[in-house]
Amino acid sequence: MKKITLKDIAIALNLSVSTVSKALSDSHEINKDTKKKIAAYARKHNYQYNTLARSLKTGKTNIIGVIVSTISNSFFSQILEGIEESSLMQQYNVIIMQSRENPAIEKKCIDILYSKGVDGILISPVSDSANLNYLQQLHQTDCPIVIFDRINNHLNTFKIGIDNKKAAKRATQELINRNYRNILHITGLNNGVTNERLTGFQEALKQNNITFQEHNLLRCDLSQIEIVENQILNKLTKLKQANKSPDAIFTATDLLTNRTIGLLAQQKIKIPDEIALIGFSNTNYAFSFNPPLTCISQPAKNIGKLAIEKMINILDLRMKKREIVYETIALEAELIIRESI
Repeated sequence: MKKITLKDIAIALNLSVSTVSKALSDSHEINKDTKKKIAAYARKHNYQYNTLARSLKTGKTNIIGVIVSTISNSFFSQILEGIEESSLMQQYNVIIMQSRENPAIEKKCIDILYSKGVDGILISPVSDSANLNYLQQLHQTDCPIVIFDRINNHLNTFKIGIDNKKAAKRATQELINRNYRNILHITGLNNGVTNERLTGFQEALKQNNITFQEHNLLRCDLSQIEIVENQILNKLTKLKQANKSPDAIFTATDLLTNRTIGLLAQQKIKIPDEIALIGFSNTNYAFSFNPPLTCISQPAKNIGKLAIEKMINILDLRMKKREIVYETIALEAELIIRESI
């Protein structure tokens, strides 16, 4: 089947090639009705963009780089779903890379994406300080950066996530309301997001006149997933030996929640009879756990959609040489009550 060209579309719709080209590039010079008519015809006749020719002409690749810690995490996979849905609608492609919570790997990901000429990078940073100067340098020149999830980062750009302290405080308060007092908080090491969740946890304890105990805090190295379960098991064992076993556990990330559920089942520790459990989790199967998991669920897909939309907004305003007013967008997380508490 012969490939349809810009000229073919122009002839069929009685328009100029320039008008068709601008419409398919979503130019502000073409009105919405004309854009819709041209886009509909292009879709119907399977028009394919010549991305190489366009990038040579415009200096843009229409490719956005995305860096997450790991795509196996249900939270990040839902963010990526939102990014990809919106990017396809806006005629952008994405390249996805994983930092594995390692600053050196994150730096390599940034290097690779920049060398490929991406128009911009969406990133959930390893920490609030790692590679910050590098990201700042790129953002101020020709590769804008948008932060998602870990919005405590100091880069002056659009940042989209949730109010982590508020969500953690609400989850902890729910445990306290159910008469749990000896709560173990399992969190990450250097991540700004988990620090905010720790603050929320501690504030809830303080407001309820419960003294925070250092032995009720476990920081896990999320860059070494293979040892996380051992860290959790060792902590529970030490607390039991000291007659300080918790009556509830609050986990600060999807990974820690999932690993803790599996570990408690393996050790035949009954939830919630022996230990209640509440945690951040975006898995679609939380309702099917035994017992069903009480969790803080983040609007991950919406975070992804907003991140790509804000990136395209930056690219558009930069092209028009207009001022950009950056903002931090904190969406509401949902506390879903089930039988694990």
